[in-house]
Amino acid sequence: MLDVAERCFVRIAEAIIKSGQSVRECFNNFVIKEKLEDQVIELLSPIGFLEGVKDLGITDLEELEVACLMRVLTKPELENAIMLKELIVIMDNFGI
Repeated sequence: MLDVAERCFVRIAEAIIKSGQSVRECFNNFVIKEKLEDQVIELLSPIGFLEGVKDLGITDLEELEVACLMRVLTKPELENAIMLKELIVIMDNFGI
């Protein structure tokens, strides 16, 4: 599962680099701000994340790849949302 997600992250990182944008800029249209314990956190819905990936030109993710990405990224305690901050950290590990 992690190997599949890692290959996807590499593709996403390459597409972000090619776009010349930051991770935040690539997904900014899909960010949802939520207040949690007196803090505002930035979240992406799984669909918003996939739409952002599609906007980067990655339109051929297979069902297994999507499932692996969601397993790694989503937070059950946040109703399966993706924390933008964590996505940025992950992408930092891939050279963004």
